[in-house]
Amino acid sequence: MFQIGFLEILLIFILGLLVIGPKRLPEVIKILIKFYRKIEAKLSGIKNDIEQDIGASELQKDVFNELRMEELEKSTESKDD
Repeated sequence: MFQIGFLEILLIFILGLLVIGPKRLPEVIKILIKFYRKIEAKLSGIKNDIEQDIGASELQKDVFNELRMEELEKSTESKDD
């Protein structure tokens, strides 16, 4: 979801140590991870509901079929030339 590199994680960790302290930092990290997972699960559920409502799988199949038909038409045209 988020693309965070090693340096960003290291910077966040160091700032966490300075602001929160080494004793409470593990507790805070656990709480943040739980919160992140809950939000991620909710967003995933919402995404799935929206995809089901609009029929995203059917749209994907239609688009795939259209692209495949275009490829076949191009290949038959190139063979005819």
